[in-house]
Amino acid sequence: MPVWSNSRLSSFEKCPLQYRYRYVDRIKRDTQGIEAFMGSRVHEALEHLYRELGKGRTPGPAEIVEVYRARWTAEYDPARIKIVRREFHAEDYRATGERCLRDFHARQAPFADGETLGLEEKVQFALDPSGRYLVMGYIDRIVRAGPGIYEVHDYKTSASRPSDEDLKRDRQLTLYQMAVQDRYKDAREVRLVWHYLALKQRLTSSRTEAEIEAHRRQAVRLIDTIEAARDYPARESALCRWCEYRDICPTQQGKLLIEKAAEESALQRDAERRRQESPPAGGGQGSLFSVSPGAPVPPRPPGE
Repeated sequence: MPVWSNSRLSSFEKCPLQYRYRYVDRIKRDTQGIEAFMGSRVHEALEHLYRELGKGRTPGPAEIVEVYRARWTAEYDPARIKIVRREFHAEDYRATGERCLRDFHARQAPFADGETLGLEEKVQFALDPSGRYLVMGYIDRIVRAGPGIYEVHDYKTSASRPSDEDLKRDRQLTLYQMAVQDRYKDAREVRLVWHYLALKQRLTSSRTEAEIEAHRRQAVRLIDTIEAARDYPARESALCRWCEYRDICPTQQGKLLIEKAAEESALQRDAERRRQESPPAGGGQGSLFSVSPGAPVPPRPPGE
């Protein structure tokens, strides 16, 4: 019997063909977008912060940034980590993660928002009484804010702020609320908390029993649809550029060839620019940077 997750359900919604490659054909790919890579390293640093707080010690911002840097250095592999937005470099993303951590530490200190009950906590529960529809996930942080009051905290490094309606439609944290209510029988209130770290914003939402039931029914219907599927059509979107299966997707072959040709052309132009900016080989007369009277002065190479 399969165990479902929000990411598995979302994969089918975004692109049935991606779902087939990942969960039916089980094609393994050892690649990751740098946005996800950065998010994982930030989560590791925050997990360190809260585990140390649980021991009675408060790490400073420099310590959690050092944990982040060490994990980044240990895990970063340019052959495996994919940068889609070519206008940015790995260093840009690394610096963004550091800034997120420093800002979070400054906003949250002295970290007196409740008792941490779980970090990266695995949860599993059934959507139905018979236990046929099993769901699992990992909650970033579970907090007891007071007697019978629990919070589900989720940390995001995205720079895009969701609307209030987006928060209401968020299935992931709704499923996590179901898991918390299933585990903690005294829960009379569950708050859903999103930390949009790059935006320095803390967003909260809640669910009524009717809204929870609607999400439950929708998830069951989606699982039924997936289990009945025999065709898995590709569904093109802007997210295709981040998909690990682009090289075998029939809708992306032509785009990949065009992108490769554009990259090669850009490399050739860059090489030609550097060649033109390089000073001519000296003939033993004066400095390499000396020029004849009246001759145009060569542009200064970037970074000088």
